[in-house]
Amino acid sequence: MSFIRIERDQYHVVKGLLSGAESAFTPFPLSILEETIDGIVYVDNQDHPQCAAVMSSDFIGGRLIGDAVNKAFNEGFIATMKDHFFVDGSANDFRLFWSTASESWDEIIFRVFGYKVFCISRTQFEFDRHVFESLGLVENDEGMFRMDAAMLQSYEPLRREIEGLWGSIEKYLQHDVGWVAFSSDGQGIGLCHAAFIGGGLAELSIHVNKSARGQGFGFQLARNFIGDCLNRGVIPNWTCDTQNVPSFRMAQKLGFKENKKYNLFSSIYTPILHEPSRT
Repeated sequence: MSFIRIERDQYHVVKGLLSGAESAFTPFPLSILEETIDGIVYVDNQDHPQCAAVMSSDFIGGRLIGDAVNKAFNEGFIATMKDHFFVDGSANDFRLFWSTASESWDEIIFRVFGYKVFCISRTQFEFDRHVFESLGLVENDEGMFRMDAAMLQSYEPLRREIEGLWGSIEKYLQHDVGWVAFSSDGQGIGLCHAAFIGGGLAELSIHVNKSARGQGFGFQLARNFIGDCLNRGVIPNWTCDTQNVPSFRMAQKLGFKENKKYNLFSSIYTPILHEPSRT
């Protein structure tokens, strides 16, 4: 058997695989391997793995690590995915966000989901602190606030997103404090927070309502959030669809430089998002 589920005390054997090309987009798998969020991990060999599947507890979000050269592992992965997402041979409505750094997994993913998923090229950026700090001090704009427990409880859409990513508000607040922008009439118009935290990296998730875009809210929310990251000794991580020109431009303004590319397999094509949530 070469598709083996390992326990939490064995997660450390997978961390060594996240180097070289595989170091692209590591906050998500490391958030599970470091037990920041709950997840499930499968490997081809529990002592010396060459490939792994690191996934959320609901199987919706995941990362395939290594190369798809182990036939038994591949078949185990395919069977597990089909058992979870398909009933009587037909696919249920589902959301899927699986990432890979090696294109060898493309065929395996499509063997499971076929035309029901998109393969989207993503770009990961490297943060240059000096460029960010050259922007000057971050000033607290009126209408922008740090997230706290009371805000998350009262703002239902945000609460659902946080709980979908982190499991609970309490767990989220142990690791992150995001920022929210409100309009003059008290309506939420934008937010920036960590989708995942792992390996000392915080993956930025930014959303601004369509009616409020082009007014600088996303840029200022990101500045506030990045400033908080640096104060806590956490490095901000930025990823977006490779064809998302506005996101590229904002990343560069904030001090990020284009670094690595990886694939994202998604059942929902959402190019405006930096990294989709799993809610």
